[in-house]
Amino acid sequence: VVNKMGAALADFLDKQIIQGDSTHITGLSTATQIVTAKAATAITADELITLKNKLKSVFQAGAYWVMAPDTLTAVQQLNDEIKNGFSGTILGKPVYTSDQCPGMAATKTAIFYISPKQALAAKIVEDSVQILNEKYATQHAIGVVEWAEVDCKIQNQQAVAVLKMAAS
Repeated sequence: VVNKMGAALADFLDKQIIQGDSTHITGLSTATQIVTAKAATAITADELITLKNKLKSVFQAGAYWVMAPDTLTAVQQLNDEIKNGFSGTILGKPVYTSDQCPGMAATKTAIFYISPKQALAAKIVEDSVQILNEKYATQHAIGVVEWAEVDCKIQNQQAVAVLKMAAS
């Protein structure tokens, strides 16, 4: 149960950092280095190169791609290396997938290219899991409560770039 609670919190934080919102964690939603795709549902190799090159050389160390699994599939189909098996990198940089990325849909941010140590400021004040043995003892059950106080914002806009899909 504790592991499931931890996984649920990780999914929540993943979504908040990637998608963000105006009342909680803004995360990557405020990125200002934006490459707009020419199409609403397709990506070109030229767009990936342009996106990667939005980050100056000083921010390339430790940078990686973040995208939805379906977006990664579309990118892999552009790659001539597919004959030899996908190496886990795009343009020499690691790729991470997240189910929290919106994917390739009109006006959505489909790909993030980020050097997280330089781009993000994260604050974790409290993260706690508590087992409630006594509260549910009469029901022969154990309760679990988890809470966290977290914030994450872009601290350096030059260390993150996003690919936004065109309007349909």
